[in-house]
Amino acid sequence: MNAIKIRNPVKWLIGWWKRTDTSKKIVFSVYFILFIAFAVMSLYPMFWCMINSMKPLEEYFEGSLALPKAFSLKNFGGVFTEYGIGNNGFFDMLVNSLWQAFGSCLLHVAASVMIAYPLARYNFPGKKLVYGIIIFRITIPIIGSSAASYKLFRALNMLDNPKVFWVAWLSGFDMAALILYGYFKGISKTYSEAAYLDGANRIQVLFNVVLPQAIPCIIALYINQVMTKWNDYSTPMIYLRSYPNLAYGLYEFDNQSLFLEGGKPVYFAAVVLTSIPPIVLYAAGQKVMLENMSVGGLKG
Repeated sequence: MNAIKIRNPVKWLIGWWKRTDTSKKIVFSVYFILFIAFAVMSLYPMFWCMINSMKPLEEYFEGSLALPKAFSLKNFGGVFTEYGIGNNGFFDMLVNSLWQAFGSCLLHVAASVMIAYPLARYNFPGKKLVYGIIIFRITIPIIGSSAASYKLFRALNMLDNPKVFWVAWLSGFDMAALILYGYFKGISKTYSEAAYLDGANRIQVLFNVVLPQAIPCIIALYINQVMTKWNDYSTPMIYLRSYPNLAYGLYEFDNQSLFLEGGKPVYFAAVVLTSIPPIVLYAAGQKVMLENMSVGGLKG
């Protein structure tokens, strides 16, 4: 069904309002007010952080809710000189955030695909056991397993050792595998059967037939996990202390900023700079994340 093109949204909305009954107008108004309230609550913290990052320390103490008397980018320059952990400055922690977030999520999503695909498409001994492990893994509280995980990583010499620690990111027994399992189950087997008739093997069917149809789901999972991992400060704090990321830097810099010349405004500037990469990533991938993929061409 072709989408209806609206040339003038305001004119269309006025016409819709005139021909709509009162009950629908009330429901529309309530949802519109709730949407505006939610948007304001979501955007205001970032707006507040932005305006305070452009104030000097004295003006911040005078009134944190007021707009700056004169917008200044001086505090953003202070981020590159005052913000850091040990010998790791802003750019060092930025590099650590990039490889920890993007690299770990790439390995994790790939592992989830390798686990979810055979579960969804094939029957084999132990299939229910593997599926049960995924469900059981999801139900284990993260806090409850952290002590055992730390002891295991120390025994395997994985602490503060990125050359070995990447193995931990290959674990796919979690919600991502469960989501991909449901998505693979929903993809028709007709295309796979046609590929088998043309002489394709199972690896070719996976990479040339199934995965292209699952790209929206995979990209959505990847982007969501990257944004979550970008804000993860516990992993570098516990397991990779020599490789602090920006989130860990903000965690430490929150208290340190009280003793710096720039004070809290420099911290707010660091928050703004740290937020830019995930915002850009989401903006670039939102179309793929939100679109509905329709599979056509099937014949009965």
